[in-house]
This record gives sequence, structure tokens and C-alpha cells, in this order.
Amino acid sequence: MSRNQGREDDNIETIKKRFKVFVESTLPIISYYQSKGKLRKINAAKSSEEVFEAVRVLFASET
Repeated sequence: MSRNQGREDDNIETIKKRFKVFVESTLPIISYYQSKGKLRKINAAKSSEEVFEAVRVLFASET
């Protein structure tokens, strides 16, 4: 598999199925913890160092 090729099962139907599974299995968990006031959000688009620091700060503030 070259760098320009995706996985064999990377097609629109498979992507739709994966997204459906994500929505059905992950979003209820997010909603649950949000309703309990326990959901914390971190911008994962930042550098790994910035994400790590944000996680560290969140954990430190929870103890």
C-alpha cells in the first residue's frame, strides 16, 4: 500500500458505517458525562505538547 492509497475498505459506505457506529456508541457517553458536569474538552488540533499540557492541567485541577 503506497502513501497515496487508503485502506481497501476506505469507501463511502464503510465511512458512513464507521461514522454511524461513532455516533451511536460515543455521543451518548459524551452526553452522559456532560449532564453530570464531568465532561472536559481539549483542543486536539494543537501540538502534542500543547494537548499533553492541557490534559495535565485538567487532571491537576480535578484532584
